[in-house]
Amino acid sequence: MELPGYDYIIVYKDIHFGRPFIAGTLIRPENVLYELAKDKTFDEVSKAFYNQINFKQIRECIKYAIDVMKILKYYKKVKPKVPRRLKRKLGPTNYTFIDKDDDNNSSKYDPKIKNSSTKVVDVLNKLYEGKEISQVAEELNIPKEAVIESILYSASLVDDFHLSLSAFEDPASVVIESFNYIRKKQ
Repeated sequence: MELPGYDYIIVYKDIHFGRPFIAGTLIRPENVLYELAKDKTFDEVSKAFYNQINFKQIRECIKYAIDVMKILKYYKKVKPKVPRRLKRKLGPTNYTFIDKDDDNNSSKYDPKIKNSSTKVVDVLNKLYEGKEISQVAEELNIPKEAVIESILYSASLVDDFHLSLSAFEDPASVVIESFNYIRKKQ
């Protein structure tokens, strides 16, 4: 089934437990983000997946992370409840550059970079434009490590979103419903 607003990311009830993946592969968007967070260029990410994915597909995985952040922020039907023990295994809980607990920060789904007005979604938008990590850091005037941590944070949210889908009988339909919701909201 096609995912609304996407050309390359699809979802099927019987594949990956209803979690989205890149068409023609079994590669999930969060895996691409985790690979990108290793400070790799888009070409290096493609090579890491044996050239099964291209530049456009990598960009679409970044767009997917941006949309998941919107879903988690606005769509009340899907709320991650990841057990702490599992969350520790999935990724870092203490971020050096992400300020998700700031009083001025309305949500953990829309955090800022510490000591900056830049948000994680701003970093992702620059990456979506096709800019490499060092270019994004320079343009936004933030440390390169903050860009990498932003990618890791967004990948962790995508993981949380996907884990929350296990609470539903038909996760694929919930994914499509949630993406339709944010498309209407825009």
